Order: sequence, then C-alpha cells, then structure tokens
Amino acid sequence: MGISQMIKKHNVTIATIVNNIDWVITRAREIDLDNELFLARELDIIMKHFKKLYSFAGVSSNNMFWNLTQNPIRVIHIPISEGRYSTIVNPKVLKLEGKYFNSIEACGSVPENNYMVKRKPYVSISGYTLEKKYLELEYGSKDFDGGEEPVLSSYYYNEWVVQHEMDHLDGITVKDKGTLFDLNSLMG
Repeated sequence: MGISQMIKKHNVTIATIVNNIDWVITRAREIDLDNELFLARELDIIMKHFKKLYSFAGVSSNNMFWNLTQNPIRVIHIPISEGRYSTIVNPKVLKLEGKYFNSIEACGSVPENNYMVKRKPYVSISGYTLEKKYLELEYGSKDFDGGEEPVLSSYYYNEWVVQHEMDHLDGITVKDKGTLFDLNSLMG
C-alpha cells in the first residue's frame, strides 16, 4: 500500500492545538510489543512521510492524528546520530542532566509560533526498535553551559529534539512548557 493510500485509509492529519487538540494533549500509551507492533510499523511510514513533507526535526505519534488507535501510542521518530533517524517504540527517559539552558523551538502541533523552553543538555532514553530490539541512546553533554541567552540553533541538536518529542508523548507541548518568543528580538 502506498503512502497516499495509507493516509487516506487511516484518515491521517497533522494534529495541532487548533485541530485535534485532545489528541495532542493526551498521554500516549505503551503498546504490547508482541501483539501491537504492526501499529508502530504503520505509524513509522506515516511519520517519515510527514517529517519529510513539513521538514520536522522529529515526530511523535501525538503529531499524527489517525483513526487506527483511540489514543496516541508511544512511538517517536528521532535522530540517533548525525543525519540518521530511527523510530523508537515505548521510549522512556532514563536521565536528564546538566544546567538548564533556553532553547528556541517551533512545533508543528503549535503552528506559527516559537517558544523559549528550558532544556537539559544531556538526555538518555531507552526503547525498542521496530524489530523489538532493546536499545539505550545518549545525547549531549552533562557539562554544556548554554548560559542565559536563548539558543536559536538548539532546535537542530539531537538532545533537544529528543526531549521535545518525549514531551509530546506525555501530552506536553512547547506552549505548555515554554514562553512565547519573538524571533525578531534576536535580530536586534
């Protein structure tokens, strides 16, 4: 089945706080790896399509409203190394460490705004691949000191993208966690 057919079959749309807010703010549920992995595999194809279409830095199931499940499932598509992405099933944050810094972020679920969000410079997560292989991933540095000034480029660094998508799985958006930020204020 092609991506267009899959999108039509599952009635997939981008979930935003304007459209499908209940989906965006719902805590995603874990899936049964033995009986529901097919859900993650179908969602993987859809998330990759929308990531490319909208140039998202990462994607969570809360970003994609579809009719196959009644609630979002714990699935994210995130960077795992420079230029490489992977879909992680049932991810959990193991550690968040380091001094908070101010990250400037945009979000497809909160369209047309930027937010300043406090993030940690080090995160480790665990989860499963689509082949049910357990893995642990580490991002960033515990010693990074971003200072008080907003960090515009932070949106592109893996550790912050991971935290952003993990927040989504808990029903938390940048609007909930951050403050509205005018990018023009950085320009002077």
